[in-house]
Amino acid sequence: MKELEEYLNSKIGLTKNKNLEKLRSFFTEPQLNKLMNGTTSIVGTNGKTSTANFVYQLLCKETTKVLMFTSPHLVHFSERIQSNNEINFDYLARIVQDFESENNITLGYFETLFLIACKAFLDNEMDYFICEAGIGGMLDTTSVIQSKNVVLTNIGRDHQDLLGYTALEVLDQKIFVSNNIDNLFVGDLSDELVKVIENNYKHCRSKYFLKYFVDSKSKKITNLTANQINYLLASLTVNSLLSSNNEEVSLEFNHNFVEGRFEIINRNPLKILDGAHNIDGFIKTLEDYEKEYNSEDTYLYLGFKNGKNIESIISYINSKKQYKLNFIEEDSFFDQQNPEKFIDYLKDQNIEYRIVNFGAFSSNKNPSILLGSLYLIGEYKKRIIT
Repeated sequence: MKELEEYLNSKIGLTKNKNLEKLRSFFTEPQLNKLMNGTTSIVGTNGKTSTANFVYQLLCKETTKVLMFTSPHLVHFSERIQSNNEINFDYLARIVQDFESENNITLGYFETLFLIACKAFLDNEMDYFICEAGIGGMLDTTSVIQSKNVVLTNIGRDHQDLLGYTALEVLDQKIFVSNNIDNLFVGDLSDELVKVIENNYKHCRSKYFLKYFVDSKSKKITNLTANQINYLLASLTVNSLLSSNNEEVSLEFNHNFVEGRFEIINRNPLKILDGAHNIDGFIKTLEDYEKEYNSEDTYLYLGFKNGKNIESIISYINSKKQYKLNFIEEDSFFDQQNPEKFIDYLKDQNIEYRIVNFGAFSSNKNPSILLGSLYLIGEYKKRIIT
């Protein structure tokens, strides 16, 4: 894996190649057909990595040959490609390097690992490929596959300059990750969007809605945590992939977790890591926290990437009143937005805050949550935990 690591390091900061037709030429037609039939694409605003991991875990229990591609990673790039079979990554890296040379192109970090993951699935004759989209779906690199099985976790507000400013615009972007869907599995969507999907999108032949399954069990999806929703959506998906009876899906959650997603790293005092990085993610994280714990005098430690709508997130948190706001100091993780940039907003809104380092989160004796970016969580793990 050393060759691959050096190859990827040379990609850091490079402009991404978005020529989808050129990327398609990396594969033969029979290979594209195998990818189309063997891939389950995961799209949505939040919960993609968790759902992908749960699908992967459930399929691995069936002793099938499974490969999963997700992004971003927290500590090491190897998190992005996981399999229950041995893979020669250095060999695959050389194949992708040769493709770049022959076509006189420079692939970005994401595109490179995506092609390596696809090639690993093909060359190792895997049964299932779980593939998480990057941003959106319609124009995302992973749309090259045109998967027949697609999982849509939810629709929220993120990357709106690229995906659209209405829920319907974002839905279109996500759901057209493939133009030829045999099975669409739908997670936590509003009633309005559920109806839109039911009555439109003829390229989706069979549609499965988690909401209706939960309702049939006399439960409410609004009472479930994000982890429970993602796990149940994964269960529904896997039962269908394995030609099982969907009615056998249990509402019991196995309490597995995915790193950086409502990850409890300490219980006394309670400390949670969560990569929520948009307003919908923040709302769900804090709602889930309040369902299980007393939120009084809980300390939030926040760090945001550049380009995020900080005002809406801070305004929502401040409306809760019981949370103590702390911002992680500048230059603590990749592409971090300098907290000094929104100090004026905090002062205008009369919001109390502190600017601190990672050590303040580690040493606090009160219940504490670190959130705002997966890059923030990854950097904390590198510095403090590993």
